Amino acid sequence: VIILEAKDRIGGRVWDDKTFKGVTVGRGAQIVNGCVNNPMALMCEQLGIKMHKLGEKCDLIQEGGRITDPTIDKRMDFHFNAILDVVSEWRKDKTQHHDVPLGEKIHEIYKAFIQESGIQFSELEEKVLQFHLSNLEYACGSNLSQVSARSWDHNEFFAQFAGDHTLLTVGYSTVIDKLAEGLDIRLNFPVQSIDYSGEEVQVTTADGTVWTTQKVLVTVPLALLQNNAIHFNPPLLEKKIKAINSLGAGVIEKIALQFPYRFWDSKIQGADFFGHVPPNSSQRGLFSVFYDMDPEGKQSILMSVVTGDAVTTIQNLEDKQVLQQCMTVLRELFKEQEVPDPVKFFVTRWSKDPWLQMAYSFVKTGGTGEAYDIIAEDIQGKVFFAGEATNRHFPQTVTGAYLSGVREASKIAAF
Repeated sequence: VIILEAKDRIGGRVWDDKTFKGVTVGRGAQIVNGCVNNPMALMCEQLGIKMHKLGEKCDLIQEGGRITDPTIDKRMDFHFNAILDVVSEWRKDKTQHHDVPLGEKIHEIYKAFIQESGIQFSELEEKVLQFHLSNLEYACGSNLSQVSARSWDHNEFFAQFAGDHTLLTVGYSTVIDKLAEGLDIRLNFPVQSIDYSGEEVQVTTADGTVWTTQKVLVTVPLALLQNNAIHFNPPLLEKKIKAINSLGAGVIEKIALQFPYRFWDSKIQGADFFGHVPPNSSQRGLFSVFYDMDPEGKQSILMSVVTGDAVTTIQNLEDKQVLQQCMTVLRELFKEQEVPDPVKFFVTRWSKDPWLQMAYSFVKTGGTGEAYDIIAEDIQGKVFFAGEATNRHFPQTVTGAYLSGVREASKIAAF
C-alpha cells in the first residue's frame, strides 16, 4: 500500500499544535464522542493514553460579567429541545421535497409557540436561546439556513456511542502517528486525476507522476469532491455527484490563547468550559464556548470556536483582528477583573486550506442521510471511498472516518 498525501503532514483534519507549553491543542478534532466501545477509546487504552472526561457544568456568562441563573438556562434549554421535538413531529410524514431549512423551521415553531402560549421571554432568555442555537450550529458545522430540517440529525436513528465525551488531552495525532508506523506515505503528492477506464487504475499526481495500481481508496474531504479537485475518468455517475452535492461542507474555526496565568479560575471553579451569552443573534457564533485546555489546572490555555455566520465574519480578518475580537469578549465576560494579554495564540483557517476547505459534513436542505451511503459506494471494485462524509452512522467524527476506512479495507480484501 502506498499513501499519497497532498499535504506536508499526515492527519488531515486532525492537526495538533504542540507549541503551547505543556498542553496539546487540537486545531482540528480533539474530542471523543461517547467512549463505550468506541474504537478510538479502545486504541487509547491499548496505547496507555488517558482521556479526560468532560464535565457537565457550563456556566453561561453574560457580557458585563454576570453568571446567568442556571434555572434560566435550564428553562431555555427545555424550550430549545421542545422546538426540536416539534421539528421531529413535523417531519414524520414529509418527503424530501417538503424539506425546509432547519433555521426557518425553528423560527416558525418558535413564533407559533409565542403567539399561542402568550409567553413572553425576557431579553436575557432570548439571548440564552441564541446560545443554544449557536451550539446547534457548532454541531452542524453550518448556519441553520443551510441545514435540512428533515435530516439534520439523520444519524441519530442509528445507535450512537454511549458513555462519556472526553477530551483527548495528548491529541489524536498520537494515535495517528502510531497507526502510520511502517507505512509508505508520500507527502506533498496531491492527486489530480484517477483514470479507471483500463484494467488497472492510473493515478496522476500534481508533479506529473503516474502511479499504476489495481485499486485506489479516495479519502479526500467532501469539499474537494464538490470542487472537482480530482478528475475522474470515466466521470462519476450522476447519482454519486448528486449525493456529493446534497451534503454540505461545514466549517468551524478555532482560536486558542495562552495566558500568563489562569484569570478565570475563581469564577469558573474547575469546570471544563464556560459559555458566552451572545449580545444578539447575528453574533451568536462568535466565541460561544471557551474550553479550558488543561484539566490539571497548571497551564493557562483557553480554546474557543467560531461557528455559523460568524465564520464568514472572520474570514477576511487578520489573525490579530480575530484575537482582538476574542479578547474584547473575554474582557466583557470577566469585567470585574484584569484580563491579561495572551502570550501566544493561533486562529485556524480550515476553509482556506486548499486540501481540506472544511471541518465536517452536514445534510443540506433537500438532502438525506442516504447520500453518505451513495458516496461510499465503490466503482467497479476499483475505486473506493472513505472519510467522515461516507459514514452514514457516524459522520463528522474521527471515529466515523476511521470506521469508514475499516469498512473499505474489508471490501477491498474481499475482492
